[in-house]
Amino acid sequence: MSMSKIVGCFGFLLSLPVLAADGVTQWSYYGENGPEHWGDLAPEFVQCKVGLNQSPIDIVNTLDADLPALELDYTTATSSVVNNGHTAQVNIQPGNYLRVGGEVFELKQFHLHTPSEHQINGKLFLMETHYVHANEAGELAVVALLHEEGAASGPLSRLVPEIPRQIGEPVAFEESLKNIPVVSVNKDYYRYNGSLTTPPCSEGVRWYVLTQPSPISREQQAQYQKLIGDDARGPQPVNARIVLE
Repeated sequence: MSMSKIVGCFGFLLSLPVLAADGVTQWSYYGENGPEHWGDLAPEFVQCKVGLNQSPIDIVNTLDADLPALELDYTTATSSVVNNGHTAQVNIQPGNYLRVGGEVFELKQFHLHTPSEHQINGKLFLMETHYVHANEAGELAVVALLHEEGAASGPLSRLVPEIPRQIGEPVAFEESLKNIPVVSVNKDYYRYNGSLTTPPCSEGVRWYVLTQPSPISREQQAQYQKLIGDDARGPQPVNARIVLE
């Protein structure tokens, strides 16, 4: 997510916090800067260790509920893609909205994780896309789309070759949002309260995990993985939370 993404520091496995030239604490998905150590790397990352409402989760037990419809009013296009060292993040032109339960959130960006971060009854998926929205108060709502092995995804085929090899340098990438997979899948979802899945692991994020996966090919997953590497945090304790379905 854009509020939590910082340039990665691959190859350095140190016991003390690693600082970039701009003084920002570095983190990664492996070794001594990996997820199990995030909460110790910097004071602002403490929620990664002590938070009780962390994401992602393995969705096992759910409560049936009369959930409001999830409406995606996406009418414009993407604007650019950036390799921020942790994921490929696609930035969005203004004017695209998530409407749910009388609330409105604007789409800010989407990004990828491989393998999936959320699991369903212990099942791990090839990839997961997070569509990150914010309302006027700055509160976040994330729609998560899981990807299972199947036919190749046209939008992903167009995206992966455009992901910059150089970290931190956005490049122009324009794709109509009407073509992206989340638009065409069923909008049934699991709903729970969680956090960012990357440092600082801030809580208060509204999660909408779609129940219908979208297909991608094993080759597409491998192409992304070769460029970015594994970039998924493992499931966190559900604790006292209730997952609605």
